[in-house]
Amino acid sequence: MSIYLTRQMLDPNFKPQEPRARLAIFRRLFRLVLRRWRRRKMIAALDALDDRLLRDIGIYRGDIKHLVKQFDDRELRMAPVSPAQPAPVLDDEGFRQAA
Repeated sequence: MSIYLTRQMLDPNFKPQEPRARLAIFRRLFRLVLRRWRRRKMIAALDALDDRLLRDIGIYRGDIKHLVKQFDDRELRMAPVSPAQPAPVLDDEGFRQAA
């Protein structure tokens, strides 16, 4: 007599998962994690824009999370076409000349 029960003892038709099934579970988990990471990245990129630019593209700041939640995988892979422009360095020379 056994001191523990296994699934095989309780269900004679039980078969352990095949390696393909385990791989499929891992792939789904990886896609889920990747999709969530891309959503957070998209939300951060839209949050970084100023209100005037958001209004130009028709988005209100409060709607960003709701909007990004509706994006599919193709839309979440979007990236800006042009590289980010560095902020202009303001010097006091222009102000001194105007005074």
